[in-house]
Amino acid sequence: MHVGALQISAANLQETEQKVLDVAVNIICDEKGKDYLVVGDSPTSEILVLNADTADGSKILNAANENQVKIVFSSSTKSGKNLITMPTPVRVIALKNVLIKICEQLYAYITSRETSHLHTIKKISPPPKNQNSVNIFQKFLQIKLEKKCYMIRSAGLPDIYLDGINSRFIIETNTDDVEKYLNIDFNTIESEEISYEQLNENSNHMPVAALNGILWRCALACSNGKLLPGHSENIPVKLTSWPNFSRQGFKPNYFKLAAIMAKQYISLAELNTQTQIPLEEIIDFYNASFAVDIIATNSNKPDSAKLVETKDSKQKSILKKLAQRLGIS
Repeated sequence: MHVGALQISAANLQETEQKVLDVAVNIICDEKGKDYLVVGDSPTSEILVLNADTADGSKILNAANENQVKIVFSSSTKSGKNLITMPTPVRVIALKNVLIKICEQLYAYITSRETSHLHTIKKISPPPKNQNSVNIFQKFLQIKLEKKCYMIRSAGLPDIYLDGINSRFIIETNTDDVEKYLNIDFNTIESEEISYEQLNENSNHMPVAALNGILWRCALACSNGKLLPGHSENIPVKLTSWPNFSRQGFKPNYFKLAAIMAKQYISLAELNTQTQIPLEEIIDFYNASFAVDIIATNSNKPDSAKLVETKDSKQKSILKKLAQRLGIS
């Protein structure tokens, strides 16, 4: 049974450490195959490599998902769930050996739990036009959430294959060409659901990237200040981990929003009032954060709009009773 590529991301690495990681991954992929381990920038990657000897590194480590395997470069020993400390300076061979052991354990675990996702489609027919999605970002997000496989195409542009099962983005040319899809009429884009088997067969030897990195990019480019369907600017939300601000589309205000949202549950409307950052910019950041799985909703906290409405209703009731007592109602 085929298992999708494991994803590894890096954070707060020095230039030399990043080169060590790149070389180690390349050696592993030369030995095991190019789809064995994929480097991306997803905050939900299976493996996170970071330097924890700085304030930023410590902050990232504290915010990391406890179920994520963390390889920490540090001059002092760190402790925590699924955490491995490697003393600096880190050597290529030492890192390669650690990564291989981690990958072997992860693949064994995933294989034991993986179920068949193959469909019965045997022949790819001409893809139908999109009917329900508003933009390419929402289409990509829908595929990820439904854990399906799709082929995306448009005349004159490279074909795209989306693996919603393993959160992979595959394109004929290079990942930067996704920008070409962001600048055309969505109705000219065609899509078709295909089987996992067909996806692997048709996309063999094509460049692979983490889908979350592409979703972040598309969200900021396509949201245009409009919330995702079914979401509310009045529901308190919180960041579950720190965003990867090395991605394209970064704005200084996003750092300010992340600092507030990482500490507390707060609605987008309240963020707007508190920070004076345009609501449209807040929504773009929220959509991108939701797409890469770092948003939590507190259902126990009341909708702020309904709370205001309730307070107004109580105030009107008190005024009405007072008017009746004074005989002026």
